[in-house]
Amino acid sequence: MSVKRKGSAKERELANYFWERGCAVLRGCSSGGGVRKRYVPDIVAVCRGRVLVFEVKYRAKYAPVKIEAEKVEKLLVFAKRAGGEAYLLVKFGRGPWKVLGVSERVGREEYEKGVELRAFVEALFSEKIDQYF
Repeated sequence: MSVKRKGSAKERELANYFWERGCAVLRGCSSGGGVRKRYVPDIVAVCRGRVLVFEVKYRAKYAPVKIEAEKVEKLLVFAKRAGGEAYLLVKFGRGPWKVLGVSERVGREEYEKGVELRAFVEALFSEKIDQYF
């Protein structure tokens, strides 16, 4: 399976995860394609009125994730325009998906400090999400 197809499969998996938990979800149609003039995030989930904008990064093995400064800036601008919050969703191998604040680099230390996706979503519906960020 190509890297692009694997990434798309992970994004679909995450979109379904949010949908099954009661959120309205969109997956960026040109995600990873680099063909648009406007930035399109990987996933936008609207959960109980909260707009969550995600850049998704998956690695089969642990390796630091680097995100271009321009992409980070565009993610933040998109979230601001949407009245939402921007996050990174990162997973290494069989480890859990973790939600992290937006940054240009995610190493092991940052990943370990992230919030597991399950806990993040549970907090959305218990109104205690701010305890993590």
